[in-house]
Amino acid sequence: MLEIEMVFLHSYEVEEAGEFPGTGKLRASQIFIPPPQGRPEHNGLWLKVKAANGRTWIGVFALGYLSSRTFSRVVSTPDLDRMCVIAQGAAYFVRADNPDDWEEIPLLPVTDVRAVPECNLLVLSDETSLAAYSRDGLVWRTGVCSDELRITSITDDTIECTGFDPMNSGTGRFVIDLKTGRSLLSAE
Repeated sequence: MLEIEMVFLHSYEVEEAGEFPGTGKLRASQIFIPPPQGRPEHNGLWLKVKAANGRTWIGVFALGYLSSRTFSRVVSTPDLDRMCVIAQGAAYFVRADNPDDWEEIPLLPVTDVRAVPECNLLVLSDETSLAAYSRDGLVWRTGVCSDELRITSITDDTIECTGFDPMNSGTGRFVIDLKTGRSLLSAE
């Protein structure tokens, strides 16, 4: 089941596309993100989006891949008009009022996403790194460990994580500065 998490203020409505008319013709334009190349057009996460300007469109977001760590979710962002769509680990930012303005987030698979409204940040992780986005885009990206990254907590100043640390031949604990992405002293 698709999760929709709207922590930040947003100017749009979004829902799963639901059932289609028997005619096969949609009342809204279809947007494929990214455009299909080497995948059937119908494969993807289908969402119905209604922007504040009244434009309604159906987005078909390409899936990442199935794994026990991947998921599908729509998350509001610090930008009132932009949403984050995660489709089985593949993640995209797209403007609700202009779906041609989209970008793929260079983390794959996205295994966690956390809204941090106190800092106006959206933090995403994959198996090895973290990235923080503000209203203006990427704030920082940092490698944390070599595998199995898990966010354990976020405070006003830090992100605490665990992950495989080859230097210690096992699971390590890491603390990352939320504002800069720099690694701080170990949490141990």
